[in-house]
Amino acid sequence: MKIVCIGGGPASLYFSMLAKKNNPDWEIEVYEQNPANVTWGFGVVFSDETMEGFCGADEKTYQAIINSFVHWDDIDIFY
Repeated sequence: MKIVCIGGGPASLYFSMLAKKNNPDWEIEVYEQNPANVTWGFGVVFSDETMEGFCGADEKTYQAIINSFVHWDDIDIFY
């Protein structure tokens, strides 16, 4: 099977990684408009339920994700 993902955002990259892991014979291509190795940060917040799903899908990748998290303990919200 050949799969083409348009955009190198978190969902596309995670899907591609899991799909290839579970189907090594699949051909998966990701197209991104921005230059390689450039990131502006996704600013994504994952719920506990999502993190449990990540862990269940692939524990090695889950560990890599949580090891690279940035945490802010002191946040003030004004509205």
